[in-house]
Amino acid sequence: MSQPLRPSHLIKPKTGPDDPELQETLLEGLQQVAPQDVAAIASELVERRQALLPTLATIAAGTAPEECRTLAAALTATAKQAREAARILESGCCAGAFVPLLAEDLPVEDRLERFLALGLTGDRRLALELATGLLHLAVPRRYWLWTRWLWDVDHRTGLLPLLASSTHAIAGEDPARDYRRLGALIALGAELGRNSGLLPGELADDPERGPFATDAFLAVAYSVYLYGITNWRLSREFNRLLPPLPDLARRLLGLPRARQAQA
Repeated sequence: MSQPLRPSHLIKPKTGPDDPELQETLLEGLQQVAPQDVAAIASELVERRQALLPTLATIAAGTAPEECRTLAAALTATAKQAREAARILESGCCAGAFVPLLAEDLPVEDRLERFLALGLTGDRRLALELATGLLHLAVPRRYWLWTRWLWDVDHRTGLLPLLASSTHAIAGEDPARDYRRLGALIALGAELGRNSGLLPGELADDPERGPFATDAFLAVAYSVYLYGITNWRLSREFNRLLPPLPDLARRLLGLPRARQAQA
């Protein structure tokens, strides 16, 4: 690695039982990622945003795009979620549901509240992923992602309470009003990324790539946690079926696996 890592910034006593084997597997996971992985994923996210901007502009104008599958895949982590997201995007575009969400005439909490009240899907987590994913694509430096792996509003799990060592900084009765709270923890995650050595300061401060570098680091950090927990609970033979950690992070962010691996 080009920079020394400080695992204490990612591994905290409250991320799981105080078990030496768990700590060992988390350290093993950290050794599989490097700052170059975070930078590569951030660049892929920037490229994807540029490709999706015409579709996003169409949705913001109240016109349904020709197809929503590519956009849906970018906002979700699994094929099943992407299929449901595409259906919601298509029906929501036809009803003009995303126009007020993407407008800048009201505070974001009010726009999120109105969007959730439409009830386009019974899955509140998916609704939040769609809404915040669109906002993040539209204005990356002002809005941030709310995915279930960051904070699952229904099951009260995810990376952010691990970073904060508590759910108290997140948990509330109104998800729309809680969106600001998540922003503070996203910023905390970015600072932890700098301290770990995985998120170089010049990349985090880049006006265009910085927000996506934060996304990339948080996905990598959660992938390390998943790797550690899975290895701790299951056999090593089973864990050989897991994708490499950088590609696991890509999957969380709706990206295809590394291009060199596809060749």
